[in-house]
Amino acid sequence: MNVLLVDDDRFVVSSLEQKINWKDLGIEQIYSAYNIRQAKKIFEQHPIHILISDIEMPRGSGLELLAWIRSEGFDIQAIFLTNFANFNYAQKAIELQSFEYFLKPVEFEKLEFIIKKAVKKVKVSQMQNDAIKAGQYWQKYKEKIVENFWMDYLKPIGPISDEKLQELLKDKNLDYSIHDCFLPMILKIFPYRIADHKEIRPLFTDDILVKDQLRKLILDVFKGYPVRLEALIGLGTKNEDYLSIMKVQESACMITQQELIALGNALIAAVNRQLQCDMQFIVDCTGSFSRIPTMVKQLLTFDEETIHFRNQTIVFQTGEQNPAKYVEPNLQLLEHYLQTGNRTGFINKCHQYLTNLLDKNSLNHHVLRSFRLDITQLIYTHLKEKQILAHHLFHGKVNDFLLEKSTRSIEDLMAYISYLVHVSLDYMAFTDSRKSVVKTICDYIDRNYQENITRNDLAKIVYLSPDYIARLFKKETGMSLVNYITKKRIDIAKDLLEHTNLPVHVISEKVGYENYSYFTKLFKKVTNFTPMDYRKLFLSANQNSPEKSERNMTEKTLITHIKI
Repeated sequence: MNVLLVDDDRFVVSSLEQKINWKDLGIEQIYSAYNIRQAKKIFEQHPIHILISDIEMPRGSGLELLAWIRSEGFDIQAIFLTNFANFNYAQKAIELQSFEYFLKPVEFEKLEFIIKKAVKKVKVSQMQNDAIKAGQYWQKYKEKIVENFWMDYLKPIGPISDEKLQELLKDKNLDYSIHDCFLPMILKIFPYRIADHKEIRPLFTDDILVKDQLRKLILDVFKGYPVRLEALIGLGTKNEDYLSIMKVQESACMITQQELIALGNALIAAVNRQLQCDMQFIVDCTGSFSRIPTMVKQLLTFDEETIHFRNQTIVFQTGEQNPAKYVEPNLQLLEHYLQTGNRTGFINKCHQYLTNLLDKNSLNHHVLRSFRLDITQLIYTHLKEKQILAHHLFHGKVNDFLLEKSTRSIEDLMAYISYLVHVSLDYMAFTDSRKSVVKTICDYIDRNYQENITRNDLAKIVYLSPDYIARLFKKETGMSLVNYITKKRIDIAKDLLEHTNLPVHVISEKVGYENYSYFTKLFKKVTNFTPMDYRKLFLSANQNSPEKSERNMTEKTLITHIKI
């Protein structure tokens, strides 16, 4: 604890420093100042708990100093010393919450007694502040503390005794009883959109903000009901699924299924409205403290095995579930839709199939995955018949994202199927125009002639098999892929020889031939001239007839036999 002595009389300050038994009073550090400017500087640099100050000073009064101290928010006990029993001084000191008003000359025994009381008040104030800070800390981190407790309690570590549970609650300072009743719920949100089967659009950029908003919506929807949100725990790393633990008042341990469905639907509507995204609400019945880990485990297993539409409240079904058997859809009809380009019929038939299974309570994740596999194979087979490489066509972020999400809801599976159908039929329409495919290949070669282009590289560009690309290109252009690439490179090399001073070996590298000898040999095979001879002849023709340069050289001097 520190004290600051302020008086313009240095003798008074010195006497106070020497004649007061500061150590016995619990004072660790004594600071001195002779005007309020010095005092303010000390306050800004050191923690001060007790101020002993004269009132009348030439460069500002002690009352002015205390007014500044209060305005700055310093928590100190102030003792004033003065030569005048002035009522106005005393009144002002009281207004500024000074601890004591003491008349000079100083009686050190009485002053020590006053300082002792001030020290005691400082200690009480510090204890109160510590308690307030502890309370503020608890309030600030309560959600995290409670959430961590539930995360630990729900870990699959085996049953826990009532005695151990009571110890755990006491250690965490939680006001729970082992007889309390709770309600576990799973909240699944769908924070994404797919635009034109090409672009993934996340609805949120801040997962923490989403969780806070979701918490507020839960509190608002359940307001007025005898339940209280205790923890909202993120499941997995995507922050799309949450486990909510609600504490139920003792008088309301039995909440009806109809009430739970109504609350779930109200929460879904609030999420749709406020967060602009879809949601599923999966809820169990209420249970005692000791049963909650088992109930949560069962609820999570139920969620893993259940597939449903979005924006639905799903009530956990107890008892052993009959495993649904997969019965394949009418694949012949779906294949017909693909062959005729009837994408709407294909998609509607798939949706009808899933809806019928759901109505019969015959849809689970095993059935869904089997159906997805059959649909994928059907589309891939149809693409293969068209010589289209499905693994290239469906390679990318959108495909991977939709495939990953396809088991979260019926809408997500339909989004994936719709993506496969639309992309497939769109590309089939593109490949039906052979000129469009050939133009795409030519454009790619024209931009990348300097690279080592293979048929496999081109297959990745147009998603067609390498052999089919070669046959199609030759049929449409009358020229093989190899010869087209060679012609393009030689044409570029001729232009560089004609219009630049680049060395031949540099030109060779620029058009994609690292082997200079091979380039020279190939150039001569195509033009009947070596690169150096070609440049010389061009320059000679250019000097003889500048205004006709290239045309004269080509028509009169060079007889270029293209052997492609």
